[in-house]
Amino acid sequence: MTTSATLQALSAAATPADRLRALKDLKNSVIGNTWKKVEHASDDALLQLLLTLLENPGDDSVSVNIVCETAVIFGALGAAGALTLRPLLAEGVPQRLFALVRDIPPEQPGAARMLAPVLRALRNILTATADTLWGHNWGVGAEQKVVGTGLVGDDVLHPARVRGSARAASWRADASTALALVFEPENRDALLLLIEAQPEPNVLLPIYQLLARLTQRSSHRAAFGLHSADGAEVPASLVDHLLETVVDWRTPGQRPNAKLLEAALDLLSALVKGQPRISTYVRQWSAGLDVAADDGIAVPEVVTILGELLETGPPGVRIAVTGCLTNILKADKGHHVRDRLSLNRTNNELLNVIVKLLRTEAIEERVKLCFVLAALTSDDERLQKMAYEENCHTQLIGMLVEVDGDEERGELGHDAATRMREGALLALASLCFQYEPTRRAIADSQTSVLELVRGALRHPSYGVRAAACQLARALSRTVAILKTSLVDSGVGEEVIEALKREVARRKAGGDDGPSDGGFDVLPEQEVGERQFTVEVAATATICNLIVEFSPLQAKIADPKSLELLAGLTTVPYEPLVENALWVFKNISYHATQQLKDDIMAAVGWDALLRLMRAPTPPSTRVQALGILQNMLDKASSSQLARVVDALGPDFWGLMTDSLGDEGEVRVAALYCLGSVALGNERLRRQITERVRLVEALSDALGSRDSLVCVPALRALRHLLEKSEKGDGSRSWRPRQAVVDLLQPYQLKTRLGELAEDSPNVGVRRDAANLLELLERARA
Repeated sequence: MTTSATLQALSAAATPADRLRALKDLKNSVIGNTWKKVEHASDDALLQLLLTLLENPGDDSVSVNIVCETAVIFGALGAAGALTLRPLLAEGVPQRLFALVRDIPPEQPGAARMLAPVLRALRNILTATADTLWGHNWGVGAEQKVVGTGLVGDDVLHPARVRGSARAASWRADASTALALVFEPENRDALLLLIEAQPEPNVLLPIYQLLARLTQRSSHRAAFGLHSADGAEVPASLVDHLLETVVDWRTPGQRPNAKLLEAALDLLSALVKGQPRISTYVRQWSAGLDVAADDGIAVPEVVTILGELLETGPPGVRIAVTGCLTNILKADKGHHVRDRLSLNRTNNELLNVIVKLLRTEAIEERVKLCFVLAALTSDDERLQKMAYEENCHTQLIGMLVEVDGDEERGELGHDAATRMREGALLALASLCFQYEPTRRAIADSQTSVLELVRGALRHPSYGVRAAACQLARALSRTVAILKTSLVDSGVGEEVIEALKREVARRKAGGDDGPSDGGFDVLPEQEVGERQFTVEVAATATICNLIVEFSPLQAKIADPKSLELLAGLTTVPYEPLVENALWVFKNISYHATQQLKDDIMAAVGWDALLRLMRAPTPPSTRVQALGILQNMLDKASSSQLARVVDALGPDFWGLMTDSLGDEGEVRVAALYCLGSVALGNERLRRQITERVRLVEALSDALGSRDSLVCVPALRALRHLLEKSEKGDGSRSWRPRQAVVDLLQPYQLKTRLGELAEDSPNVGVRRDAANLLELLERARA
């Protein structure tokens, strides 16, 4: 091996002092030399020898130095990222480092001196593992394949993302195991003990950074005692510690250094993200200082302090505050008017600071700011309007253009350029999602943004492709842009082609599948990981692109495309299934009978029945029921009978169960039942002879929700009403047999109450019309 001289020098060391000198030589050779890191990491024997040196040495000074130097070496090897991770994980380096952390009591002399490099090594290795397995924390990254050179052995430089080989499977298992180590109780408790017992910044900083990177899901927060379930307490000792670190910034002489404060804010941001109860805890937390806004409106102290940091802190801290404040305020918007006033004021300050920082900061900071901007404005039309008035969209478009030129000139690395594209595209999508003037400004920009989007849909990074889909989706919300710009530029057609490429790529095994480890280590937004990320984004966009009037509908309505979409309804990832069904629902709306037949030939009646019933999630069942409703819409009596017969006898049980559900499933089922009631006498008899079904329909009539009551009235009218011809005219009469059957349900009395008392105009009108029909029946 190329490292035999190093291994020989360490093995031949006669005394601890000799070994320490050899370790220092090794350390000096790898620091700043990526190729040396790869070279030494490939030597299994060397790694195994170094691991034997990671033992608690007690108070022997030379042995303490040996542990420190060894940890620094592992930290340097881990800093090379994907190039060195495989051998480090295969040899169990993170496990050994954690064992050493547990073995060193915080009160031991020299503990902080040893723990600092050990924790830095853990941070370097595990954060690099997370970046390689999940994608970069801010953007996915370039996803370029790293090829071996033959100088250090075959496949050492092979990318971790390759699928289909035993080595790739082994790598993934090792990576998942390593990332789960942080949340194992003994390791978690050791880290929490150090946070409380070791005030040294050199010890706290790598712990903060490690936890901030790896705490991505609610299950991770729960592992640290941060349960957000209703009715549960928030045992937030870790949160308290971080808040105290933030508050210390205001105390002269106790202020943490900027790096430590930035890391504390990043960790607090990760812990509070999407957790309303934890956010409420943070907003209400107080260190005993009475802080109020100038206008007399009380503001939670933590938010006030963060607001001060936002304006006066160092640049890195200010950027960390933008992410932290955004997550706090998005998770808990308050319940009172004063909360909303405070929220609006803070959001305004946040947006202003982000816009200013975007103009001045370096590339990595701008990437993070783009993602924060996207999260801040994603569901707030008021903020989107403010950003438009600040001309923020023009700034982002300029950044998209600049990044292409900088990358071509070699001034910007491919990975950073990739994440910059992803962040800028996502930010633009958020800024225009609810604000039409921004959509028009983007579509009409002198810079050909749509051409940039079209190119991004073919980018090697799945993050860029997904972001391009999101922007296309946002732009398609304006009908004029959908009809002209998206069609003329070819973006709409390219989204459809992108979906086809993603499905082909997944079937060919080009991407890793979801983790099969025993601990869920994937970030919440990547549960389906990149295997489904772009497909979800593309299908969500196609839902808008193929509305009834769109010229793109024919592109997705051909048999091959329908078959591809039908395949998406069987994948083990519910968001994609739901989106695929939504596309089918949009295509089938007011469709020709031939297109309806083609759709059902692709989907299958048995599959549709399965998707409409539990245990399929309610939101997916609603889309499936929507497809059925479109199949029944404007169908003749014989066509209605064919649909029901195709679904089989289980259809009636499905209707009964669905009417007993709550929410949108019940509403969708009522509309389907109303359409079926327009069929022949056999279909109506199949409805009325099922007591549970009729009772469920009666219960729906008594609902206080107009969304339920309106389709219930419609279904009853279709059951009761029949048409009679005479003298060239048509009159509507009640079906006496049905009237008699429904006599026990006291329809007249209940309809009279609805016609007089319902707060909904539509319900009052429909109830009055149905009551008038019943009046024609004989007593």
